Amino acid sequence: MNPVRSSSTPASLSPLKLSALASIFSLLVATPSASASGTRVGFKDAFAMARGNAFVATADNASAVYYNPAGLTQLEGTQLVGNIYTVAVSSDYQGTGGSAAMDNRSHTIPAFYASWKTQGSTWAFGLGVYAPFGLSTEWPANSPLRTFALKNKETYRTFNLSGAYQISPTLSVGGGLTYNKATVDLSRAIGVFGPNDLFRFQGEGHAVGYTLGTLWRPDPKHSFGFSYQSHTSIKMTGTTDTIPLASGEPSEATFVFPEVAIIGYSYRPTPQWNFEVNVDWTNWNRFNTVTISKASGPVPLAFNWQSGYFYEFGATRYFENGLHLSAGYLYTENSTPDATYTPALPDSNKSFYSLGLGYTAGNLSFDLAWHYGDGGTRTVKGSPPSLIGATADGTYQNSLNAYSISAGWRF
Repeated sequence: MNPVRSSSTPASLSPLKLSALASIFSLLVATPSASASGTRVGFKDAFAMARGNAFVATADNASAVYYNPAGLTQLEGTQLVGNIYTVAVSSDYQGTGGSAAMDNRSHTIPAFYASWKTQGSTWAFGLGVYAPFGLSTEWPANSPLRTFALKNKETYRTFNLSGAYQISPTLSVGGGLTYNKATVDLSRAIGVFGPNDLFRFQGEGHAVGYTLGTLWRPDPKHSFGFSYQSHTSIKMTGTTDTIPLASGEPSEATFVFPEVAIIGYSYRPTPQWNFEVNVDWTNWNRFNTVTISKASGPVPLAFNWQSGYFYEFGATRYFENGLHLSAGYLYTENSTPDATYTPALPDSNKSFYSLGLGYTAGNLSFDLAWHYGDGGTRTVKGSPPSLIGATADGTYQNSLNAYSISAGWRF
């Protein structure tokens, strides 16, 4: 742990009080997210985001609950961290049927973390409320893509209770139990019953999962981190509208959210510098065909997504006055093949460029980060036709612009 970013003070809040704080904040975590690759949203802390999200081998604030629970053993006393991530996703389409632009309004995604460790103890605990997956997109009702996507929203909220144990001065392990609640609202035009026909599925469900982490720092210059997030299979129960044929039909469908594994290495040649590289894997191969079951007959939705990697690099320069500056680069692979491409998810390979500024003064810390994700031009060929014979084939210009603010307090 870099001494510039930490301070050891006695604990003053019990785990019970921290749980109450997290429960209060969790009421705020109800906003939809927008995707980074697939529907995964991996940016959960401004300091980590400024470093290209390369943080698993550093994990030196309470957001370690998400990034690597083993990092909690570095944090003496009690620490509270709140984060806001605001993002706008843009997608412009050009194809044989015409052109369209997706609504690129911004969405704000909050997160909250708390950690607790008594001075000198080998045990540490943490709480987290965050959204690891999410989607919110909207295409115009008159666009050539209306039979593939109109308004689509997915929310996924995680409540994480974590613990960590310091096996030795250089090695820590950690893990967490998660409760995950998800909702989906998917809609598109049918295209054969008139201009206002509609197919829409709304559902919600929940599941339990877990996280694991390891942090090994053999000497002050080198640190290795690993974290794992289990997959979840969530049965969504709700209703289907097939307008003008039926409305409010009871339905259910099972959505599988992937496991995530991250490995990283941090090099700190001096206390003033921290360089880190991560490889981050998301197993979207689990997300295949989702069948909406209802009395009038099942509706299969073919996704057949592919696993992909995030390649992350970050650097931070610490100054004696409590200021630190960070920069990073992140490359994400798209997970949606042309054969099942849907414009509801503007997915493409993206390069993220990030910058950040932070300041620590006594028990207070503050971080501000910005990044831009350039998705370039994706050309889709061979996408499946809708009932009216239209396809999603064409070119898509995708990009993402976001900023994040974190504030922390140590007791």
